[in-house]
Amino acid sequence: MDDNEARVFAAELGNPPEVDLHGLEDVNQGVQVLDQFLHQQFMAGSEAVRIIHGRGSGRMRQAVHTLLSSHELIPFFRDSYKPGEVQGVTYAALAKRF
Repeated sequence: MDDNEARVFAAELGNPPEVDLHGLEDVNQGVQVLDQFLHQQFMAGSEAVRIIHGRGSGRMRQAVHTLLSSHELIPFFRDSYKPGEVQGVTYAALAKRF
């Protein structure tokens, strides 16, 4: 397990900073909120975050994963393995500040 995976695993077991997007109907608004949240948490020195996007139609989850896959602050992310969170929550490691 590499360092980024370990940080996500620890976040899943702990209480990381989180953002809740599943109440937003507009996917573009969700992506903007998430991007701002990621930058805030990076500046705060957070190691990993919890992103609640809900299950629904899957559009918000797909938009979240698309953003994370190309985001300069995200070296690793994955869906939650916790019962009740599968397909509704994503955990992401943040790049380390130097």
